Amino acid sequence: MALNPRGNWHMPNGMPPPREPMFNLPMPIMVLGAIMIVLHGLQDFVLSAALRQDLLLGFSFLPIRYSEAGQAFDFPGGFPGDIWTFVTYAFLHGSWMHLILNLVWMAAFATVVLRRIGTVNFALFFIITAAAGALVHLVLHLGSSSPLVGVSAVLSGAMAASARFAFNRGYGGFAALQSRHTSPCLTLKQLRHNQQAMMFLGIWLVLNLVFGLMGGGGQVAWEAHLGGFVSGLLVFPYLDPFSRPPKRPKKDPPKKQPDHLKVIK
Repeated sequence: MALNPRGNWHMPNGMPPPREPMFNLPMPIMVLGAIMIVLHGLQDFVLSAALRQDLLLGFSFLPIRYSEAGQAFDFPGGFPGDIWTFVTYAFLHGSWMHLILNLVWMAAFATVVLRRIGTVNFALFFIITAAAGALVHLVLHLGSSSPLVGVSAVLSGAMAASARFAFNRGYGGFAALQSRHTSPCLTLKQLRHNQQAMMFLGIWLVLNLVFGLMGGGGQVAWEAHLGGFVSGLLVFPYLDPFSRPPKRPKKDPPKKQPDHLKVIK
């Protein structure tokens, strides 16, 4: 590379441009993916059947834990487990195919949301959308002993959140999400009038309902997807630093005039 007279770097003639890395992912996304891969690898290749059961009972989301029938069982973790499983289930998966598909979607949609709102806010976003997905699943499946696993609720929330800024004027949809945008996200009113965004959201909702209601609801936790989707759509502006109204500077209280300067009427 050489510096031209204008101060810009340019490639010499005949020299190929540098290649982009194949996996240009933020470190937090890679760490999340690595944790999920390690946990599933332990389940499949290392842990005994008894330990696998303990892992599922202690960290997957089991609606029966919160029902009257569940009081007869001693679930691992006790009361703290009743709380942390609203989030920890997202790190477990039912099969390698389930995990791989979620990793691909996480690389696509969670990455752009993390780049937009930062690591700390993304951690809050992860917790909120995972918990919302589990809560909707709990309401509709109270007493069920089937474990809920997978990060799909969080990814559904990330897809909804990205729709609030991917289709903003001049962005060009998801093809333009490789760079970081700083314009405020669409309001719900603007979102309703954005044809691209509404088409994307509509297709997502229809596909989830079709796969959930007609394609075997026991395998596709569409309720958790829906909970994550709605929560991601609604909570995103509160975590997005580019969508918050600027703080107004505090006004100094008016200074009192000395008594000898007061005008006597």
